Amino acid sequence: MRLVLGRDAAVADWVGRRIAHVGTGEAFGPCAAIGVEAEDGRPLGGVVFSNWQPACRSIEASFAADGPRWLTRRLIGQILSYPFGQLDCQRITALTPRRATAARRFLEAFGFRREGLVRKGFGDDDAVVSGLLRREWETSRWVRRGDQSRSPSSPRTTTPTPRSGSSG
Repeated sequence: MRLVLGRDAAVADWVGRRIAHVGTGEAFGPCAAIGVEAEDGRPLGGVVFSNWQPACRSIEASFAADGPRWLTRRLIGQILSYPFGQLDCQRITALTPRRATAARRFLEAFGFRREGLVRKGFGDDDAVVSGLLRREWETSRWVRRGDQSRSPSSPRTTTPTPRSGSSG
């Protein structure tokens, strides 16, 4: 498995088409995306980083995959070094439909904590707000103890443009 970098629009579209309430990559607005593909080039999964708030050091992440085995410790470390290392975020926020229990379990496996509920946030379903703080990530089982620097070796991808006037 390997990372797909520099193809933000294509990866965002692939991820968006697998999330019912998103539909296409354009729905994310300004974003950066990192994909994971098999050695034969077949897409396996992806992460879209959007709604970057530099003043708050916060970004939103959306994950999608075609199967359960698309990440390794090395790959998840490289993917999450983008917001925590390159953008210097202190938190990542993820919104998932309440009915999407597998998606919420996936986030919890990487250390995201449930923080709240937005009633009817996804039309007929509630939106579960989950967050992962930098300090939680740095002390998680996914990070090797020598990999906690502020500027880890990480994939270079485009920086999402902050949205002006958006709430933080």
